[in-house]
Amino acid sequence: MKTKCPYCNYIATEHETLSKQKNPKEGDIGFCFNCGEIDQFKNNKLVKVDLESLDESTKKQINKIRVAWLRTRATQSVKSQMENNK
Repeated sequence: MKTKCPYCNYIATEHETLSKQKNPKEGDIGFCFNCGEIDQFKNNKLVKVDLESLDESTKKQINKIRVAWLRTRATQSVKSQMENNK
């Protein structure tokens, strides 16, 4: 299943939910690995979501995912800069 991020228009071709299902289902919250924004699967597409509308448990999970995503992006950036400076 292909979906398009409503923030950056990134086309995702692979999906995996926290419960290990392979495709999103109606109402699932998603995370764009390209831009780091949060979306929701509604009517067979991804839509923007208001983070304040989510429960505290979901917000905490999202924050953990974002921190891991930011660390990974920072590490990749440093490695790339080091390779370019060789």
